[in-house]
Amino acid sequence: MTGAGRGTFTWVVLLTLCVASSLSAQQDARLVQGTDELRVAYWPADEDQAEIALQAGTLAIARLKHTLDLELAQRIHIDLCHTNKEFDERTAGQNDPWVHGRAFARQNRVVVKAIGPVRIGKLVAHEILHILLRHKLAETGAFAPRWLHEGLAKYATGDLPMEERQLLGQAAADGELLSINELEAAFGGSPQQVSLAYAQSYTLVDYLASLEGKAGLSGFLEELGNVGEVERALIRAYQMPISELEQQWLRQIARVYLPQRSPHILDNWIWIAIVVLFVAAVITRLARARAIRRRMQEEERIRQLTESEVSNANHIEEGS
Repeated sequence: MTGAGRGTFTWVVLLTLCVASSLSAQQDARLVQGTDELRVAYWPADEDQAEIALQAGTLAIARLKHTLDLELAQRIHIDLCHTNKEFDERTAGQNDPWVHGRAFARQNRVVVKAIGPVRIGKLVAHEILHILLRHKLAETGAFAPRWLHEGLAKYATGDLPMEERQLLGQAAADGELLSINELEAAFGGSPQQVSLAYAQSYTLVDYLASLEGKAGLSGFLEELGNVGEVERALIRAYQMPISELEQQWLRQIARVYLPQRSPHILDNWIWIAIVVLFVAAVITRLARARAIRRRMQEEERIRQLTESEVSNANHIEEGS
């Protein structure tokens, strides 16, 4: 190769490297927005979801800090991934397709997929809860039951969707609500049991959080860290037998959600019976009205015949 050729080749190589470097820089040019407590990194195409994630995450942190009686020592970082491949790369693992978020408590970091503006807020709040709850229990190393994780995750988003409200109401009507001891196993049960376990976990956390005059939820978490057992922690935190606490909780579910249950088959039959009785009453009333009309018509006919006979008799008397 001549000197001129080597020079041309060198420039081509340098140009190629510059282009590759520029493309790589463009690929990594993610945007960032956030606050002192939360930071969201995202691709420009997902800016709308990033804004929702930031808003939902900020609200979740505020609510959970109060509920858990916890101060956030470090800012939480959220990586919003545009593709499944990116999600696997940023979580350093091969995830199942239905896994949309991962929380890394030691790094104060959440990695989530951009799954759409309708669902992204709840997903972010859910993963932030896992980080804050682990921080709350980190000093003692206590194990939090799944109902506490999942119930708090739902609690962080604020409320239950209508289908879960109806599910709770129907379970209360059918006498199929789960006890505290049954919650953990129900997460591995049928789809119906799993859905009920998630919904009841929310109601249990909401109920415990409402007992602020006694201990609130933070008091229970402190006792859980001290004794390491859920039942003992509940007894020590709320100063009542498990059976009494459980009855109050289940009665609250029935009181709040029973009116919201979906129509039951028995309810359908009741409504059918009501409709049948109404139709029967209408038919009876119409038949009675027809009978009255016929009787009145017959009486009118007899009256007319009587008048005619009297008139004929008068004519005969006048003629004689």
